[in-house]
Amino acid sequence: MKPLPELTEDQKEFIKENAPIIGDLSKLTRDVFMDDSLDGRTREGRLVREFMKEAGIDYSTRHISKKDDIQLTEEQKEFIRNNSAADVSSVALARLVFAGAEIKHMSKEFWAVHDFIHEEGLDVPKNETAMNVKYSPPKADSKIMKKIQDCVGVEISEDKMTVQYKRCIEALRKFMSAPRFLQVIETYTGLEDRNLFEAEFVRATWDKPDLTTDEINLYINVCMDYIHLKRIQSAMDKLNRMFDEAEEQQDMTIRLTEILKTKSEEYNQCEKRMESLISKLQGDRSKRIASQVSKNASILNLVQLFQEEEERNIMLKMAQMQQKLISTEMDELEKMPDWKARVLGISRSDSL
Repeated sequence: MKPLPELTEDQKEFIKENAPIIGDLSKLTRDVFMDDSLDGRTREGRLVREFMKEAGIDYSTRHISKKDDIQLTEEQKEFIRNNSAADVSSVALARLVFAGAEIKHMSKEFWAVHDFIHEEGLDVPKNETAMNVKYSPPKADSKIMKKIQDCVGVEISEDKMTVQYKRCIEALRKFMSAPRFLQVIETYTGLEDRNLFEAEFVRATWDKPDLTTDEINLYINVCMDYIHLKRIQSAMDKLNRMFDEAEEQQDMTIRLTEILKTKSEEYNQCEKRMESLISKLQGDRSKRIASQVSKNASILNLVQLFQEEEERNIMLKMAQMQQKLISTEMDELEKMPDWKARVLGISRSDSL
């Protein structure tokens, strides 16, 4: 029997933080290893179970059957395509699609419409909640290329796929399936924040397939700061509006001024932290790439020197063979009768 694989530190942290929420061992195993074929009886499931026992975490092996999902008809799909808009929520759209039914938030009808909107890449309703929505990282190359095109603006075609693009796509697939990335993105309960986090992560990492695990975690921190900056800016805008409305209320304006000052300092600190992280990431990666280039250059020089040495040896052998051939021919010539040599009017020294 093969020995059990070892859990990474990120996987252990993922188990600690999500086990109380998920509870079911099979589902937790699938989420940890990002493999829907696993359950609590597999080698990976036993590994998760052993770690949970050591950590004193309770778990359940009860199988909870999933309710049948609603399958949209072609007419319903076409209706959603024609009526999806940023100002129309999934609940409102579901109530139009399933006229006469009592549609509630998080109902099966809601999820059918919600999932179809995302699968089709239609306009996502603003402020749509992502609470209890499990994030699914893209697996297919086509979906990853769509993410790159939407977030970065770089269009990659499958028929003209370069080796470098293949490396980038494969790396981005791994980055977006990392336990910490999944853990962080699912903490955002608003789809707008979740989509911004994903977009910034794709934009920052898609062309860097050589990133280390620590660098990926730092990029996740940078993306979290992007969301934090957005929220601080939103709070400052709201405070400024309140300040304008309370202009004649001295006590209120003083209090609002103090809060605005605190928020401004928080904003500046967040910006500086981001700048520091980005500078560190760019600097560390530049040093690593430079070191790699230096190593490659050294190897290239050795290859070049070897090729030059080999070429000189070949030329020398060719000259030696040519000299040997001439010498052989002259030996044959000297064996000719004297009168033939006189007719030719040449001597060995003349020929050489």
